Amino acid sequence: MAKTAPTHERLRMHLTQAATRAENATVQTHLNAALDELETLPTSLRRCPGCGRVGLPERIEVHDCPTGRAVRGESDR
Repeated sequence: MAKTAPTHERLRMHLTQAATRAENATVQTHLNAALDELETLPTSLRRCPGCGRVGLPERIEVHDCPTGRAVRGESDR
């Protein structure tokens, strides 16, 4: 499974650099809003033990697993 924390860190770095370099106030506002939203995103994904689908934990818990073997709350660690 892909590691998501480094991706979050890279995205945070790029957004922060863009926000500090942006000359337009509206652009800075949008970039700062994106940084705020980034903080609310989960940093880990979950794999369904039944079908192998990978996604946000709250979506994997409720997805329609074709095998019918999905177990709520079980993660791929």
